[in-house]
Amino acid sequence: MHRKPQGGSSGAARLSRRRLLGTIGAAGVAGVLAGCSTDGRDNARKTQTPPGTRAGTGGPGGDSGGPTNYFEQGPTVDAETVATGLVSPSALVTADDRRFVLDQVGQVYGLGDDGLRSDPFLDLSDRLVALGEGLPNWVAYDERGLLGLAFHPDFETNRKLYVRYSAPSDDPELDHRELLSEFTATEDRDGVDTSSERVLLDLPWPRPLHQAGTIEFGPDGYLYGALGDGLNSFSGQDIDTLKGCIVRIDVDSRTGDLPYGIPEDNPLVGGEGRDELYAWGLRNPWKMGFSGDRLIAGDVGQATWEEVNVIEAGANYGWPLKEGFHCHDPQLGTSTGGECVRESERGEPLVDPKLEFPHFDEAGDAVGFAVIGGHVHTGDIGPLRDDYLFGVFTSSFTSAAGRLVAATPQESGRWPTREVRVEGGLDIQVLSLGQADGDSYVLGTRAALADDPLSTDEGVVYRLTS
Repeated sequence: MHRKPQGGSSGAARLSRRRLLGTIGAAGVAGVLAGCSTDGRDNARKTQTPPGTRAGTGGPGGDSGGPTNYFEQGPTVDAETVATGLVSPSALVTADDRRFVLDQVGQVYGLGDDGLRSDPFLDLSDRLVALGEGLPNWVAYDERGLLGLAFHPDFETNRKLYVRYSAPSDDPELDHRELLSEFTATEDRDGVDTSSERVLLDLPWPRPLHQAGTIEFGPDGYLYGALGDGLNSFSGQDIDTLKGCIVRIDVDSRTGDLPYGIPEDNPLVGGEGRDELYAWGLRNPWKMGFSGDRLIAGDVGQATWEEVNVIEAGANYGWPLKEGFHCHDPQLGTSTGGECVRESERGEPLVDPKLEFPHFDEAGDAVGFAVIGGHVHTGDIGPLRDDYLFGVFTSSFTSAAGRLVAATPQESGRWPTREVRVEGGLDIQVLSLGQADGDSYVLGTRAALADDPLSTDEGVVYRLTS
């Protein structure tokens, strides 16, 4: 979800353009993760806030919860704390009517009514790249680690699950490798046999950024995976590489020498480009998910705009030729209005997103950086029902200042947005959203970027209530 540091916050957890350059120096240096290790993280499960308590006690925005600029004002909800003591909760997924929380530093924990189970369901911390090491000094949050988990639709009988994670590389030309692996759970399905790993994808990653990482089975039974552009903008338009794209594979079959199958109706099968590709032209689709048969992804912006896309087979979403609804100049790294490139060099139309929001409003105050893709809410919170709920990672580099936004899906045109306010304030930087039994969950860290979040146990999981 990488954003180049663009500043810190004022007293209201907002960032002004006028303070931008001065804060880059402070936040860029303070946010560097140096020497962070995952050793002993499984022994650091401590309840800092008891499950069942409410979120926030006067976070950014006071009782109304968060900055008020740009988005229309929406409903106010409560947020109940259901888990604490995590480092960087990166996803919440379900299987067997159970909830599981991923911690970016390597563990997967079962989540019960009384919080996290004490022993991890899966621990891959010894297989991860060393988080916090080898980062450019302008990177404030390490995006590598344990990034995605998907249980096979027949998990109850075949015990198969799939994991995306960042592994070290022996090649000095590479920063790390991005792996997609299959594992098999133990017979009682209460843990994972780590010796069962079968690697499906092993992708060289030259830079420590833009991995994306979400994986999810679609209603068609195929596995979909999000991959960022690896900090190479033109990867999004290169259909001969698995970067800046959504892939779609069949884990239950084999095509040729591949350890997985290629669905016959993938859009590039039999033609130019990689057969695994389902959609492309993306920068860093940090979080995505199915809501019914519709796959929706947030794509983190670079220059000015964040966007949310409905992912369709064979669609090109324009990066780096477009950012949001706007023209983007790949050479200058700027986004502007005016006449834009409407087609790729191959003649594909460049698909517009469903919504966008800027990094700064017209007054020069921060709206937010790094969109966090979410889901359509189907639960009991009436004002949010059937709305697409997503997050904004932060609007500050010195305060935990994430935001929640609801968008109303439309048959055509842009989706209107409203900010969802949290009673007492939303006191986290938003890392992920999840859904189980109709309930919506928000995952994040209470540590500010300047406080080296991956060296703390400030990660928290909230359940939204009306």
